[in-house]
Amino acid sequence: MTLSHPRTPRTRNTTPWLLGASLGLAALGLTLATRSADADPREEARYPYDPACAWGRLANGRGMLVRCLTQAEAAGLATGKPKPVAAAPAAPSAAPPAAPTASEAPPEKPPAPQNVSANLVQVLVDEGKLPAAEKRLREANDRYAECVTKHGGLSQAKGEVHVRFLVRGVRGRAEGVSVQRRVAVGADAAQCVAHVVDRRWVGTPEAPLVGATAVVRFERR
Repeated sequence: MTLSHPRTPRTRNTTPWLLGASLGLAALGLTLATRSADADPREEARYPYDPACAWGRLANGRGMLVRCLTQAEAAGLATGKPKPVAAAPAAPSAAPPAAPTASEAPPEKPPAPQNVSANLVQVLVDEGKLPAAEKRLREANDRYAECVTKHGGLSQAKGEVHVRFLVRGVRGRAEGVSVQRRVAVGADAAQCVAHVVDRRWVGTPEAPLVGATAVVRFERR
């Protein structure tokens, strides 16, 4: 009978693996120790942090930053009692107009309308006669005076407006009216007088086409 010895189990050599693990742990510990020494403990305590806003940010709901939160606002959010966010100051409104002081002089009143009289004194015809012209044009004396009264009055005690016009033999009316001359009368007033003469019937001339000038005089009453 042969006796056999039990086989001794083979052991695996783990020395190299343990040595590598030990070296890796040592390097990791050195790295952590170096990082801990260089970093600020307050920053590490609240990492990750917002580099732009230390206490958080206020957005508009569309991904756009409105502004950073203050420390007091952040503390209120942490306790569940947020403080109301202060609204942006409104743009200053325009200052109301200053009230007039007692020392300011009252506005000047417009000058009172003048009481002016008008009279058509003559009609000068270039050729022939217009016997009905003076009578017809003199009927509008009140309208001539009204023109001067409404448009500034006379700059002197007396004034004149000379109105030039043409008369055709068929129609017998004043046409092509224009202001030839004015004395102590404004341009608007003189034009108003010419407008009154325009298209007014002055009679049939002796020639097919005749030119004439109406002279209207004005005087303050």
